[in-house]
Amino acid sequence: MDARKGFGLSESRVQKSNQSALNSVVPHDLVQRTYSRLRETYAKDLCENWAEEAEPPKNVFVSLRIAAFVIESWRCMYGIAPTNEAYEAKSPSKFSGFVDVACGNGVLVYVLLMEGYEGWGFDACRRTSWSAFPSRVQERLMEKAFIPRPFMNVLQKQQFDVDVHLGDFPQDTFIISNHADELTVWTPLMAALACPGSPMPFLAIPCCSHSLSGAKYRYPQPSNFNSKDEKESFQESQQPASGDLRALRALKQKEKTEEGILDSMYGSLTAKIMVVAQEIGYEVQKSLLPIPGPRNMGVIGRYRAAIERGQGLGQSNDSALRRKLGDIVQRECIRDGGLEMAARMWVERAQGLHRQVGGRSH
Repeated sequence: MDARKGFGLSESRVQKSNQSALNSVVPHDLVQRTYSRLRETYAKDLCENWAEEAEPPKNVFVSLRIAAFVIESWRCMYGIAPTNEAYEAKSPSKFSGFVDVACGNGVLVYVLLMEGYEGWGFDACRRTSWSAFPSRVQERLMEKAFIPRPFMNVLQKQQFDVDVHLGDFPQDTFIISNHADELTVWTPLMAALACPGSPMPFLAIPCCSHSLSGAKYRYPQPSNFNSKDEKESFQESQQPASGDLRALRALKQKEKTEEGILDSMYGSLTAKIMVVAQEIGYEVQKSLLPIPGPRNMGVIGRYRAAIERGQGLGQSNDSALRRKLGDIVQRECIRDGGLEMAARMWVERAQGLHRQVGGRSH
């Protein structure tokens, strides 16, 4: 089958299921037009030169769809033309480049760079696929483990067997966390910690649910629980008893619906990102992405004060936001035994990922 046709991915199914939600963030027809162009331009070569163990059709075409969404989001936010031509800012906000954290196979970074956008990506483990990209793209893919600065502050004497990145990005860098697992809830925190005076915009695409320590964790729905028992009761009610295949199948089917997504582990994770971002001061938008499968939610965050500055209003209080960020991190690490324990768990996991041969592909 021709790689440019998507290896059997149902265009109509993806379009029909996601069109209404996409319209709330970026026009669906623009995303689809850009995706079609990217597919014609890059799909064949990417599939033919695929070096990862994971099946190329899924990974390539999902990345191309996400790239189309990202490009059109930037077009709406910054007035950037989604072409390989030189772009011009048509609004007070200027695009200052991107970083793809936990960039995995690097396809998204490759496509965005080839389209003319400045940026780079990093992952705790170098991927086999990186060597297939042009040298100028390989130079923008780096093997680094992200260690959040609050964790580094309590582990200053720790020795690492991997290059470390503390999240020190240039001001106004657009942060992408695309199915970044452990980095998902860290995304709005990372974006604000990098520049508390002017927190950076971000796009978080959730996948598996983890706490700030990197441990697997299911967040409860963001409801006003009156007690710890109510929280625990909700969590237990969402998990079918082991061996109850009928209940498990019913839950899986429900999770594929819009209502089910909101009630699922994935929906709770998405809601958690939004709650943390809003607590920091972000204006957030949630959208279904033009990708198949139930894990297709995107959360875009832009700092409210930055938006207001374009209207002549003031900016955030740097020191106050630093305190708020510290309080949030401390609070979220309590479930893992406190900040130092969470930091040690994070570093151990990060170094374990680095030692994996070939790493994980997404």
